[in-house]
Amino acid sequence: MNRSAPAPRAGAERAARGAIGDEHPSRIVRALTVPAAFVATNWAAILLAITVVGTIPALTSATRTTTDLAGHADRSFRETLRAGAALLRRDWLISLAMWAALLLLVGDAVILSGLATGSTRVFLAGLALPPAWLVASFLSAYVVVAARSAPEAPRREVAASALHLIMTRPVRALLIPLVIVAVSPLWLLAPLTIAIGFSLPPFFVAKFWGTTEGS
Repeated sequence: MNRSAPAPRAGAERAARGAIGDEHPSRIVRALTVPAAFVATNWAAILLAITVVGTIPALTSATRTTTDLAGHADRSFRETLRAGAALLRRDWLISLAMWAALLLLVGDAVILSGLATGSTRVFLAGLALPPAWLVASFLSAYVVVAARSAPEAPRREVAASALHLIMTRPVRALLIPLVIVAVSPLWLLAPLTIAIGFSLPPFFVAKFWGTTEGS
């Protein structure tokens, strides 16, 4: 199976020179470098996500930036916006598919709640859970693989690599929806959404999946 090579790590040389923010003489500035990078990344990701078709590019570019702050901390807003815009042409369809799946699941839940009661409703809701679980696992794997692949990598290669990641790490694939639910307050509560809702959750998800090099 052909899988796209990981994108070059822009911060490799800078990381060798010291920790993030070491180039700033002020301790306060150094201490705020990483939090400010997450906030700036979040705002750029929100601008991409509000287009609807930019949701997956927003998550992908946010993942790319936050997992490589050594190279992007001082220009996280610009890098996230630039990378997300570059990914729009490839991943707009994945974004639409994600929203379609979400609307379908919500619609099913509303219909089931009206047509069934008691244990029957629970049973029917249980039938809808495995597909939703698989969709969440695949989309999170797709975002992580896309963030660590070359931006010009074909969609099919990224999707194939995401499936490979799921198959080679089945336990993480099974647990990743729980991680997404655990970080959901960060993107469901408005103050947190505005601050870090689209930057910290992708970072946590990527760290949970682990490195994809050679996977």
